Amino acid sequence: MTIFAGEQPRLLPLLSAPYVPPITSDAVIDLSHWQAPVDFARAKSAGIVAVILKATQGLDWVDVAFAQRFAAATASGLLVGAYHFLDDSPPELQMDNFLSVAEGCSVLALDAEPNAIGGTVTVAQTAEAAGRLNMATGFMPLIYINRYGPDQRGTGLPNSVLSRCPLWLPAYSSRPVCPPGWSKWALWQHTDGNIGSDAVPVAGIGRCDRSRFAGTIADLVTWWKNPQL
Repeated sequence: MTIFAGEQPRLLPLLSAPYVPPITSDAVIDLSHWQAPVDFARAKSAGIVAVILKATQGLDWVDVAFAQRFAAATASGLLVGAYHFLDDSPPELQMDNFLSVAEGCSVLALDAEPNAIGGTVTVAQTAEAAGRLNMATGFMPLIYINRYGPDQRGTGLPNSVLSRCPLWLPAYSSRPVCPPGWSKWALWQHTDGNIGSDAVPVAGIGRCDRSRFAGTIADLVTWWKNPQL
């Protein structure tokens, strides 16, 4: 697949139809070092199947809990992925930081939400980062973005880099709406543990972000090995 770094998106309408597939699995959580302590064995016994751990942010920040939690979650039998919190610094250098920590994970995610401290990433920078990961790993990363950001451009053309990435949609309503460029999500983050649908603590973890997968648990296990749209 050819990826064009710095691909420029085109403005598209912001609204699309809500998407909720007939079968979903509420079995994925995401964590950073802020959530502590954690007991992955208890979480697994309560029905959690997968966890996406914060690995890196910006050019050089590394989550101090990532390595230990990656090992602990894997030992507990959970599927484990990693995410990078993007800022507006050079995408290639950010991905060098991410890959130095999370290389080997089949599920890699890019968090493109607004960043009040490091500067919010643009759509073009997000596309460049996704292309860099694709070239390095052979997989398209999950993109964590809602229909309001960054800069309200969505993903641009239907065949753009980002529209070829699985969507991880944060939406705390019962009818999640995808950003332009996507007609469906792979993961729907429906609660942060305090607000949203089914906002209840997770055993062994407490209140945390929780996501539904678009499919069965068996589908999730298969998809995790080769994440695709």
